[in-house]
Amino acid sequence: MSDVSSFFANDYAEARRKFLDAASSAGATVNSYPHPLKGPGGEDLAIDVAQLGAANASKAVVMSSATHGVEGFCGSGAQVGFLTSGWHKELPADTALVLVHAHNPHGFAHIRRVTEDNVDLNRNFIDFAKPVPANAPYDEVHPMLVPADWNGPAHAAADKAIEAYIAERGMFTYQAAVSGGQYGHADGLFYGGSEPSWSRRTIEGLAREHLAGFAHVAVIDFHTGLGPYGFGEIIAVGDPGSDMHARTVQWYGDQAKSPEAGDSVSAVVQGTVDQGYALVLPDSVCTCIAIEYGTLPPTEVLGALRADNWLHLHGEVDSDQGRAIKQEMRDAFYGNEPEWKGMVWDRALDVAGMAVQGLMAS
Repeated sequence: MSDVSSFFANDYAEARRKFLDAASSAGATVNSYPHPLKGPGGEDLAIDVAQLGAANASKAVVMSSATHGVEGFCGSGAQVGFLTSGWHKELPADTALVLVHAHNPHGFAHIRRVTEDNVDLNRNFIDFAKPVPANAPYDEVHPMLVPADWNGPAHAAADKAIEAYIAERGMFTYQAAVSGGQYGHADGLFYGGSEPSWSRRTIEGLAREHLAGFAHVAVIDFHTGLGPYGFGEIIAVGDPGSDMHARTVQWYGDQAKSPEAGDSVSAVVQGTVDQGYALVLPDSVCTCIAIEYGTLPPTEVLGALRADNWLHLHGEVDSDQGRAIKQEMRDAFYGNEPEWKGMVWDRALDVAGMAVQGLMAS
């Protein structure tokens, strides 16, 4: 098998090229959904879907990447690995493999976690016909997160306020306030949007097109930035009392962690892409998880997000400062080292194997 590091890429364009080449070599059927905007070098952007398996398969393992743009380095590498290694050849005859490359290609290409509209795609799958969820804790910390300057007194004052907040209430409380998702500050962090984004609309369309015929769909969405270095935590989707949660526990055992139960590295969030897949596939049984790989300590990850948010509000991307901030973002969400990549791949194989076993028993 190829060296694991070769599965991973240095930028979006290379990641997409590796994915499409690997899909072609594996004999996959590929459909592409072009994004209306371009990458920083003028390159085309798209959500690409590769499918392998019997046409009459009744079950599918779905693996998706780059819901949070820059986190796509991880998920794309794993997807290329599954295609390159021939893993799909060992699947049961009634099970297909569907790989959705780059839910948020614009964010991936521009080294951003958010979409072109500053929307956190993993908070965007809510019903906008209803009142949006409130997040009073975020309202409180928002002024600290978006200072007017990055090298001056406003930033220094904001950092001091954050330090005081964490000292009084704890790091996890701060993290939950920031990352839980908010819908009232379009210039802020973890903004869920005011309407369905391009990525959400496209994902819903491709899910209906490619997945509606399956009786049971197992979704694995790849993420980075939380938890111990290189370890992939399995995050259960849905309320602990739901049928989906019960299946998740049955498949993954005590390795499945629940934000609602308080044993996950993730805060409780609404409007996730996993839930989005389930909502548009009402005639399919859906068992959805996220897998979250750790990179740097939470303060550094949130610091990189604050810097990137400031950069796109007030700074200049094509500057020494802009390039330095983009490097911080890469480091915060991509462990660009052979050890980390190996840990990602080994855990991806482990989790995918559990998903297949769960589907076989269903």
